[in-house]
Amino acid sequence: MITKKEKALWILYGVVLFLLFLLSSTNLIIKEKERRIYGISVIIEDTSDDNYVNFRKGMDRAAMELYGDVSFITLYDKGSVKQQEELILREQQDGCKALIVAPVDAKRVLEMQEDKRINVPLILLNSEIGSGGDGITERIGFDYYQMGQDLGKQILEDSVFEGKIRRKAFLFGETDPVSIQFRDGILDQLKPEGVEIVLWEGSEASLKEALEGKQGEQMVLIALDPVSLTEMAQLLLDMGTENKSPGLYGRGTAVRLLNYLDKGVIQGLCITDDFSAGYLSVKMAVELAENQIVEDLGYLESRCIRREDLRDVEFEKMLYPIE
Repeated sequence: MITKKEKALWILYGVVLFLLFLLSSTNLIIKEKERRIYGISVIIEDTSDDNYVNFRKGMDRAAMELYGDVSFITLYDKGSVKQQEELILREQQDGCKALIVAPVDAKRVLEMQEDKRINVPLILLNSEIGSGGDGITERIGFDYYQMGQDLGKQILEDSVFEGKIRRKAFLFGETDPVSIQFRDGILDQLKPEGVEIVLWEGSEASLKEALEGKQGEQMVLIALDPVSLTEMAQLLLDMGTENKSPGLYGRGTAVRLLNYLDKGVIQGLCITDDFSAGYLSVKMAVELAENQIVEDLGYLESRCIRREDLRDVEFEKMLYPIE
């Protein structure tokens, strides 16, 4: 027969088991802190995300760790100011709590903020323009002028312009604000050395003709944007002239460009820490949505590399980040 003492112990065990069940399966006793999920819209200036692969990896990592719900949006028409404005207004109307924008025209985006058409925190990618009106605006990006200077120094170090023959540098590509900063940094290094600068504005066919006629003359080709660099690298590869020209240089982190560098088609490449840019932009967006004060990040890291640097552990982390 069960004694009163034993019965009390069984009751106590039952109560303990019931409490453990409550602790493990409900929040009636210990309530977990509810994390609010913030909708963040990222709108870039391009129709493709080919140049944003590592950026998206960093963005996705931050979204997972910081409870952000990130939408990544490309344009239908590359470089369309109107379309980007429409997407900004659409995302805001749909309830996003912060906007991350790689602007086609930064002034136009800030005018939207000044006119109160943008009323959520705004983060501009690769823009030198300051805040618009009373709105919250932050910037994140790279020093493309300094990047151009570094590439210009590398070109000179590669002895492309040694000898008595007057050398030429053919610069070609987009004339967006980032590319212009990059170009000006390059010219800052090459012009004082007496390098003849040619700003090429002709067609691809005419440039191909010029290359075929100058294979014996040392020259350097400098692409101002990743797309133009990719197209030129493929053109040189198709022509079989990649080893007859003193050098093809430019900027970008796309896998295709890294392959061209590894094959020797590209001699010098400026790379950026896009993973950190993606992570920090989302982190900043979440902090702004929570009305926190964000840290001024300044410019993020960029480097100019050669073929042999691809195997360097330092650059591998930047170029092939682990998701």
